[in-house]
Amino acid sequence: MSTIDLNSLSAEDLKQLMANAERTLRDRHQQRVHSLRKEAEELASGLNMSVAEVFGLEKTSKLTNKKLPAKYINPANPAQTWTGRGKRPHWLADALARGESLEKFAV
Repeated sequence: MSTIDLNSLSAEDLKQLMANAERTLRDRHQQRVHSLRKEAEELASGLNMSVAEVFGLEKTSKLTNKKLPAKYINPANPAQTWTGRGKRPHWLADALARGESLEKFAV
């Protein structure tokens, strides 16, 4: 590898050198990813599997997308429901802040 005297380069030359180095690094990274992906596909193929199966990325069940039933409902607007998962909706959080009980909203 040759040594470059960076102090002798102009600001514009340094910018160009950095841009070229970044482009080369990006290209090498993409080549390495492509090579590893191809190698993984070949190894998985030898096992009669896909890469997704090897790493457990394929869905094992169609039930994972099943919509959960509502556990709580807004009596003022029955279209507003909550499954009990995730952040509480504003209508429920406001009611609880007013002192109402969670059981009042249970389905």
